[in-house]
Amino acid sequence: MLNYNKRKGDYGESVADGYLAAKGYEITARKYKKGGGEIDIIARDKECTVFIEVKYRKTLSAGLPREAVTYTKQQAIRRAAQYYIMENGLHENELRFDVVEIIGTELLQIEHIINAF
Repeated sequence: MLNYNKRKGDYGESVADGYLAAKGYEITARKYKKGGGEIDIIARDKECTVFIEVKYRKTLSAGLPREAVTYTKQQAIRRAAQYYIMENGLHENELRFDVVEIIGTELLQIEHIINAF
């Protein structure tokens, strides 16, 4: 199951990478892990550094993917982001937390939630 979930997560992140690149985002890091948290994608949107959580589900049987970005998950992402900000001297930069939600198998529905939390 762990291997399946990793493959599914990798697939979702790959789809999100292409989607964000097509929107003009510059991907600066992937799978950044620090402080007990992980950020799927870190990107630049013009002058803004964006920390992006990607959630992919084949169906809605377990609810919307965005619903899996719980308060606890958000806190872990924020902790990891603090490390990234310190390591890269981004204290003065505009920052944002987004969620990219992907649903489907062949025909994908992608929802980019800007300023999700």
